[in-house]
Amino acid sequence: MISSLRKAAAAVLAAAVIASGCASGSVPAQTSPAAETTSAQAAAAETTEKYEKGENPVRTAEELAGKKVIALTFDDGPNTGVTNEILDLVEEYGIKVSFYVVGQNINPDTAEVMQRAHSLGCEINSHSFTHSYMNEMSAEDIKDEMSHTAQLIYDTVGEYPKFFRPPYIAVNETMFNCIDLPFISGIGCNDWDDSVSVEKRVRFLTEKCPEGCIILMHDAANNEKTAEAVRQSIPVMLENGFEFVTTSELFIAKGITPTSDGIVYSYATENGMK
Repeated sequence: MISSLRKAAAAVLAAAVIASGCASGSVPAQTSPAAETTSAQAAAAETTEKYEKGENPVRTAEELAGKKVIALTFDDGPNTGVTNEILDLVEEYGIKVSFYVVGQNINPDTAEVMQRAHSLGCEINSHSFTHSYMNEMSAEDIKDEMSHTAQLIYDTVGEYPKFFRPPYIAVNETMFNCIDLPFISGIGCNDWDDSVSVEKRVRFLTEKCPEGCIILMHDAANNEKTAEAVRQSIPVMLENGFEFVTTSELFIAKGITPTSDGIVYSYATENGMK
């Protein structure tokens, strides 16, 4: 069965090369998706005047031709702390990143953070509603997770998500059949683990991330080490010639149309591998 999420929200990416999971400690308390949607929609409406809603433009293949592209992405937000610290860097350096948000984390305060991100040209994608193991869910529950998160994103920024990152990169055939978005993984350094030092995170970003890859990091509320690592790494990566692009732009730059047929992408290549 294919989910009835709107086509504007649909596009599917899958098949992880390096499946960097999410912090087990960052899982929100589970509640019904429907129970929190209405208040979050109201929150989105309250912040409409400050930030314009609607579809963000994406750069064309011609505009990105010859550039050394890389997609820096963040899971587990939004929040008013680390997410805003990342956005300060996005604004300072004029780059684009992508956020894979947990629907349950959207509230009146974080809705404005999402709108700020969107206004800076960042892409807002789905990381489910409750950050649960969706491979253990029924088809109906999977569809609920996706539809409520997609609607909250749309109500907040005026654009549906284009990609989905499964929590824990845990997938199964039921998910592929029910979710109309490309599945995305990425390469990471387990930055959800507080024992991973800032220095190790910086070395990962500046030495281990090849052109064309999707970098999987986390902007969870307590993840100050990643914010600091990104702060130190962006100038170095720019000096090394990288162009920071959204997930959509990465595939555009590589001439790849991501599919929804069971691939989980970590690199912008047809088979999900470099």
